Amino acid sequence: MKISVLVPTLGTREMEIERLLETLNKQSYNDFEVIFVTQDNHQIVRDILCKYSNLDTKQIIMNEKGLSRARNRGLEQVLGEIVILSDDDCWYPENAFEIIANTFKNKKSAKIILSQIFDPEKNILYKNYSSKEGFVKSKLQLMSKSSIEIAFKKDLLINKTFDERLGLGSEFVCGEEVDFLVSNYEKNSIFYTPKITVYHKKKENGSNNKQIMAKGAIYGKNFNLFICLLVLLRDLILKREKNFKYFLEGYNEYFKRAN
Repeated sequence: MKISVLVPTLGTREMEIERLLETLNKQSYNDFEVIFVTQDNHQIVRDILCKYSNLDTKQIIMNEKGLSRARNRGLEQVLGEIVILSDDDCWYPENAFEIIANTFKNKKSAKIILSQIFDPEKNILYKNYSSKEGFVKSKLQLMSKSSIEIAFKKDLLINKTFDERLGLGSEFVCGEEVDFLVSNYEKNSIFYTPKITVYHKKKENGSNNKQIMAKGAIYGKNFNLFICLLVLLRDLILKREKNFKYFLEGYNEYFKRAN
């Protein structure tokens, strides 16, 4: 199975892009291509890619900003059966693609594989992950996933594009990957494996108001008001977070803009 690694970038992280490519160069699974969608500093990225001519790389140039827009442009040109969502500041263990390909082979009904992120500098997992593998049983289990945890078989999905109103550079600053997962949820179609497939530095910052608004937009799009209120109450009781104002602002704003 050929893998397509999709990397949107503004071309400002030269050292990180080279680190990413170095780890791609060392993959034990070799049947993959790397697609960079550059939204700025195109020549800088082109010059870096020239250093890795042994890799199967492609550069798509677009001048319009937006993470979801870039991913959608890249998805139009992927050749692989499996797509891995990457960032320009993440990097990979040597067996990452082998783990993903083998998991798809072993779980025949899986259309999407979710895995774990690890911060090797702090020597900690990126999140509090479950240690048990298994198929996702509820859409609500998908609400805290990150894009670089995701690999999928594009041709088997219900929804093959990202909502361009969501994600960095868009009306709502995050949550495009969660919306993508929820819109493609079916019974026994999304499988979680408790294995590390990608490295990324762990972020320490909590949610800001724009991120809470984006969360409201995602829940508003995919769940009814009752579920949304339960989520807000949960955040208040368990996390002491009073997110009602900005969550409901995002919830309402999404529908205003959609109409």
